[in-house]
Amino acid sequence: MIGGRLNRYMMTQTLSGLGLAALTISTVIILVDFVEQSRAIGTRVEASTFDLLSLTLLKTPSLLETTLPFIFLFGILTSLFRLNRRSELIVMRASGMSAWRILTAPMLLAVFAGIAGAVALNPLAAMGNAEYQNRRDTLMNVQRATGVEEPIWLRETSPEGYTVIAASALRENRQELLNPVFYVFTVNADGVPNLDRRIDAESARLSNGFWTITEAVERSPNASTRELSEETLPTQINRQALFERSRSPEGVSFWDLPQLIRSAGEAGLATERYELRWHSLLALPLTLLAATLIAAAATLRLHRLGGAAAFALAGGLAGFVMFFLQELLSSMGATGALPPLTAAWAAPALTALIALTYIASTEDG
Repeated sequence: MIGGRLNRYMMTQTLSGLGLAALTISTVIILVDFVEQSRAIGTRVEASTFDLLSLTLLKTPSLLETTLPFIFLFGILTSLFRLNRRSELIVMRASGMSAWRILTAPMLLAVFAGIAGAVALNPLAAMGNAEYQNRRDTLMNVQRATGVEEPIWLRETSPEGYTVIAASALRENRQELLNPVFYVFTVNADGVPNLDRRIDAESARLSNGFWTITEAVERSPNASTRELSEETLPTQINRQALFERSRSPEGVSFWDLPQLIRSAGEAGLATERYELRWHSLLALPLTLLAATLIAAAATLRLHRLGGAAAFALAGGLAGFVMFFLQELLSSMGATGALPPLTAAWAAPALTALIALTYIASTEDG
């Protein structure tokens, strides 16, 4: 009976702290992103405040997904520090309740929130990002082909200069660009680029180091227009570059990642970045649990013993260290230096183990 009341009370206090942290962090990121949208878009085209705010709100689920560990870290810190300052933790301990019993509700909430973040918030963020791109292109007057998710932009260098390729769509299964435009630039001795020629084509297919373009028209500044029925252009772009350009790991929903990884693997393409994203989402419950344990380890010290504020600050810094370590390992995993499984799970697992060890040593001696 008492245990049930305690769990309900701890759940209420935890939700209160998480709500405050979520409100504070979301307000800050919305304001920062709104300023960024105003600078990047509002200074280029006529856009109302409502248009810019709607763009920011579409990105908010993605931003919240990124900051979810910090919401839990500071939310749990707030709730437990508040209980500690009011001496409620002393009363709970005096009644014979262990730290593990006190932390049951926050830990369960972290696990369930991690599962919800992966299976619900992440697909919502992916949908929001896609709609954000559509509305942004509408405001910026970007022309798109019907049914195309986003235009394709590629750039490659050459000994003479560089080439910029713009296309309305990519047929991923055929390695083919639709309505491509090749802007070929040469760079002089002073490093100044000059447009050498422009080639507009109906399609361009990548095959064995060459673009095979059809129904093309070549225009040069000092020459007449030439019609090319079919032409080949050498390129350093490969199938992997096209695949990664068309499908960003952050833009793929949790539910679509397994099929994408499987199909890409069958096609002989590298899937490390997508496997890393998949394992990062699977590890989200553990990441939030690690953030919760860090906050608990920093705030379970009784307030009457002094130094509670310093311990809480140390907990916040420990959370940033975990985030930095996770980003470092993720970077190594994306380059293939570490297996995706290790890169995604190592940081939260190590952090949770250290926090558990500290709590156990202070609780049980």
